[in-house]
Amino acid sequence: MAERSDARPDGRTASSAQRAYRMLRDRLLRFGFTPNQKINEVVLAGELSISRTPLREALNRLVAEGLLEDRGRGFSVPDLETAKIRDLFEARTEIECSLVRLACDRATEDGLDALDAFLRESMAESPDASVDRLIELDIGFHDGLARLAGNEVLRRTMANLNDRIHLVRWIAMDGRRETTQRQHLEILEAVRRRDREAATEAMREHILHRNEDIVAAIKAAYGHVHTLSSA
Repeated sequence: MAERSDARPDGRTASSAQRAYRMLRDRLLRFGFTPNQKINEVVLAGELSISRTPLREALNRLVAEGLLEDRGRGFSVPDLETAKIRDLFEARTEIECSLVRLACDRATEDGLDALDAFLRESMAESPDASVDRLIELDIGFHDGLARLAGNEVLRRTMANLNDRIHLVRWIAMDGRRETTQRQHLEILEAVRRRDREAATEAMREHILHRNEDIVAAIKAAYGHVHTLSSA
């Protein structure tokens, strides 16, 4: 099967493996695969019009990022195991608390003003905004805060963790818009005051970290996936 490449704005081309990676990653984050689902490489290669070699490269990259699992005899989507999800949320909490402390030390006034403007625009979003849009705005705030911290390693680690718990975060966000926005404002105000202790506490409270809340979100996520699969 002939491999194709996509033209990019800068005149270069994206390889088949890069295209496959982007498309599969987007599908994983949008629940195009269900937890614990086995990946059919033959079917995927046909859908993406690529050979097995670049597809395998894309799948291995997703394994390295924790979005897929290599079980020796094929690839599959990670299951929503309570202990594993709890570990991911715990790691996210520690990373983001580190980032917010660094932001207290390093953020410029211009950077804080820009993040404040973004937050105000987010709060003005239509009440009918989808959960996908709310997640997008939530990620935008946290990424903006991570940029103010000035540590790209921590920022990339945070982004990867958020990808790996995307479904659970998506479910947990439902119905929490006002709470989320209020907490974002509290975090930003603490950073502007350079109050590391208050900023850390506000961030820790903001992130879903209580075991009972994580378990409830996982159960709700399974219910959501079941609804999608039976629709």
